Amino acid sequence: MHHARTGRYASPPAPLRAERARAYARFAEGDRPRAPVLSRAVGAAWAALCSERPVRMYEERMAALEEGSLRAVRAANAARALAGALEAVAASAGPTRARPHPGGVPAWEAAAAAYVPGRRPDPDG
Repeated sequence: MHHARTGRYASPPAPLRAERARAYARFAEGDRPRAPVLSRAVGAAWAALCSERPVRMYEERMAALEEGSLRAVRAANAARALAGALEAVAASAGPTRARPHPGGVPAWEAAAAAYVPGRRPDPDG
């Protein structure tokens, strides 16, 4: 990855608001804030598809529980496992459609050189 300072940079994020000030303060205090993930939102159909297996496994576990003193504990553990799996589905990124730069690497290098005068590609790649 190459970086160059040209004075023409315009930050893509919006100006600092109150919903990012705390994140920056945490960073200044030595905490590492989580990096945002830019992706498509998870669609309802995709979430339903990804949720089928954890729900089916939960139902099978609940049906297989034997009567006894540990039944409530095992049921609670199965419910926690299901909740964790469903939270992971909801927090996952939806499928994206990444496309290569038209013209490949040479076109990308030419575009970068046009935007940042004097930039040369790294010979090591």
